[in-house]
Amino acid sequence: MTTLKTFLHRLIRNPGENLPSRILLAPLTFLSFLYGLAVRFPFVILLAEMIRRRGYRAAVLSRGYRGKYEGPCALVSDGDRILMDPLQAGDEPCLLARKLKGVPIIVGRERWVAGRFAIDRFRTEVLILDDGYQHLALNRDLNFLLLDSFSPFGNGRLFPRGELREPLSQVHRADALVLTKGGADDMIIKLGKRFMNLSEGRPVFRVRYEPEEIIVWGQERVLSPLDLKKKRILAFSGLARPESFEKTLRGLEAEIVGFETFPDHYAYEGKDLERLREKALRVGAEAMVTTEKDMVRIQDFPPGTVPLWALSVRHLFPEEDLTRFETFLFERLDRNA
Repeated sequence: MTTLKTFLHRLIRNPGENLPSRILLAPLTFLSFLYGLAVRFPFVILLAEMIRRRGYRAAVLSRGYRGKYEGPCALVSDGDRILMDPLQAGDEPCLLARKLKGVPIIVGRERWVAGRFAIDRFRTEVLILDDGYQHLALNRDLNFLLLDSFSPFGNGRLFPRGELREPLSQVHRADALVLTKGGADDMIIKLGKRFMNLSEGRPVFRVRYEPEEIIVWGQERVLSPLDLKKKRILAFSGLARPESFEKTLRGLEAEIVGFETFPDHYAYEGKDLERLREKALRVGAEAMVTTEKDMVRIQDFPPGTVPLWALSVRHLFPEEDLTRFETFLFERLDRNA
């Protein structure tokens, strides 16, 4: 197991590149994640909240995929105020900014520049790199590899022939494996046997999805996920794996009278929403339901006869895994404090 090292030794993979290492001389911790086949940002939220409650000053660094921001980095949220919109920052950083209070969100194509900004502006102690597993220019303290419990390795092939963004041999760079969508009755036993050869004794944890609330467009109130039971809905999403969203809705016993998919990170236009609303009226839907991530990308939705809802989900550790994970995480953070 890789232990925490001094900041000077861990920051840059190549010690010969001394400019960033001379600039970033401050005691903090880098944590990163591989997106792989998992939706990572609920786990980022879970981890950031856990670290903040422990008393550490944390910030999230994101690449800001498809964001139109200018310069090497930009501040999406200072922890209190959201300062950028999805077109500027990208949809996921804006969603993180909405969900995380007290945690600055920074986008930057050069992560060390964004990290320097976080240190100078917020005296950050822990930097969380969203989708940073492949960002090898920075040597992190902890790498978490997130894998889908139901399809952890896809067809075993790399993109574009498969869904893997790293060869399986790169599992050794992870300090811990996290199986997403994992319940007590999932494939963890079979997966554990396979990881014995791949993970070389690294701990394996589980997190599961749980519907949290329903956000109603144009209103401050929220609904319970239980309000979807027996509700006739037209669902739509722009996700890499929309079947997961559909499965969640069926688990809540919603009556899906239509399900439309869009490309991942799709920027919805007025004509898209009008077409969906017309379809919802034709099929007798009582509501249009999308994901919280999709709703962030909707700029305007005129009031009408069919309301727009977004289902918010969160990641949770099973109790036995939560205790082990907190011990694993804070032993390393506290050692570096």
